[in-house]
Amino acid sequence: MKKNLSFELLKFFSIFFTTSLLTLGGGYAMVPIFQRRLSKYINEEEFLTILSVAQSVPGPIAINIAIMLGEHIFGFIGAVFAVLGVIIPPIGAIVLFGSIVNKYSNNILIKSFFKGVYGAIVGLIFGVLYSLAKRQQWTISKLIIIISAIVISLFLKNFIIIIFLALVWWCYNDKKHC
Repeated sequence: MKKNLSFELLKFFSIFFTTSLLTLGGGYAMVPIFQRRLSKYINEEEFLTILSVAQSVPGPIAINIAIMLGEHIFGFIGAVFAVLGVIIPPIGAIVLFGSIVNKYSNNILIKSFFKGVYGAIVGLIFGVLYSLAKRQQWTISKLIIIISAIVISLFLKNFIIIIFLALVWWCYNDKKHC
């Protein structure tokens, strides 16, 4: 039994390691890949719940989601294996490629490559946003809040104070639901 668990942990580590190694764009670009590759361990609803919590915890999303998925699937040792799998490739890449990219940063091929990667990452993030939005139970108040936030963010660069004041006003006027 212990041998089987060791093999499963090694497979689990390799999922996080290869995803982190081959995914450009940071943690949010890894999310849909984790969702697909871990589907035999966790269903979509549990994954989206863990993703929501991981986004609300301070820190890098890739590490947060690795900790939470690892702990959910294999306990503490799963969290350790998942975090190691996520952090080893970027550390190696930073050390290895940092000086190379800096040396050739004006090369047109390098610039074009990173523009293409940027577009792919935007598409992946919208894919995750779409899957979260379609599972949401929409109400008029949720739509008003989202549309208001989008409109405010388009016109103001720093609108956190407005959101804070609106939440304080709302909690003051509606203590029952705050």
